[in-house]
Amino acid sequence: MYGVSGSEHSVSGFEEIFVFKEIEKLVQELVMMSISKCKMEDLPKELVISILLRLPAEDLRRCKGVCKSLYSIITSRPFIEVRRKIRNSYILVKYEDLISSKHVISLLCDETLEVVYTQTILSDTPLMDSMSSKDRVVKVVGCCNGVVCLRRIDMYVLWNPATRDAKIIPDGLYKSNPDKKMFQRREMGFGFDPKNNDYKLVSIQRLFGDNRRPVRPCQQEVEVYSLKAGCWKLLPGIIPTCDIMSAYSVEGCNGGEMISWLVWNAEYGEHVMSFDISNEVFITTPLPPFIIESSSDGNCRNSLMFHNASLALDHYVKDRKNQTETHNIWVLGEYGVKESWTNLFTVGPFKLLGPSISGFWNNNKVLLEVDGGGCRHDLILVDPSIRKIKDLDIHGTSLQVFNYQENLVQINATPPINLF
Repeated sequence: MYGVSGSEHSVSGFEEIFVFKEIEKLVQELVMMSISKCKMEDLPKELVISILLRLPAEDLRRCKGVCKSLYSIITSRPFIEVRRKIRNSYILVKYEDLISSKHVISLLCDETLEVVYTQTILSDTPLMDSMSSKDRVVKVVGCCNGVVCLRRIDMYVLWNPATRDAKIIPDGLYKSNPDKKMFQRREMGFGFDPKNNDYKLVSIQRLFGDNRRPVRPCQQEVEVYSLKAGCWKLLPGIIPTCDIMSAYSVEGCNGGEMISWLVWNAEYGEHVMSFDISNEVFITTPLPPFIIESSSDGNCRNSLMFHNASLALDHYVKDRKNQTETHNIWVLGEYGVKESWTNLFTVGPFKLLGPSISGFWNNNKVLLEVDGGGCRHDLILVDPSIRKIKDLDIHGTSLQVFNYQENLVQINATPPINLF
């Protein structure tokens, strides 16, 4: 009954049942709360599924509250999987709105970069007030397979913007164990385990001494939260034995199945440490010798991001003489293989303390965060090949950019009690 064939945007068996106007008419009947049970039962199930697959997420959310049969279809795994394959992808931008001072997200159409809609973080959930206050810093730890992981201080929340579903992640084993009080959470990462159909949050804990400074040599332990299991577990002895002196990202660079951090040790110098979500192992990837050598003079800085589906490195170089900065973009072909790095293209030069790279779009076009005056930052699109600039109508502070694909997966799968 559920299937996709041919184009990703066509649904097998349903395409020629009704013309668009007839479907629109039936959609209005379905979302009416006054619809009777007998009318629902009179509609062929194939037709109902065909209609539901075409509805936007907001209408599907309303349909879930109509009756148990619709709720059962919309929350079933086959329906969720089919719809995920036929829906468009988006660019998700999290920022603090300058007018309301609330933390919001905007979804940009992946084809045109036009803003589709904007909503307050955790809107229509009981947790909205805890995250929307202007005196609280909210960050996105990661965004994967339709679910967003949010952080405010030491509170972590999983949120599905499409279903308005949210869940607070319980405290980890270290925070709740007095014997582990000298360990402090240092690095986090969020991803999806396709092998087990599970969302996971990874926490790297670091041992501190009585002087509140990290113990040397570095001692670290790992714990992982599984949404499917609903609990944390320890993964002893899996951190690479190298002495990790520093990490440049509190939240790991999230690529779905892999989470990566830039770290440093005596053996490799600065390098990439990645966590394989499915196999729960770490992979070490040295940086190209050129980057390591050029970074030694203090005029360079590296950061991780993603270019399409590949891990990318932004090698930022300052030219103090000309007061400019340039961004060299490298892409990794295979985790663990130093020789698989490729120097893809260069962005800039810009004036010192100029734009920062937030991501990429349509291959080599670049999403830049630029100073909009005062505390305002703007998101723009730049095509380096023709030096064309487009304003994306995103203005605020604390911008974060992620790839996002709508998904109807349930985080708290408890049906409303008043369904018939």
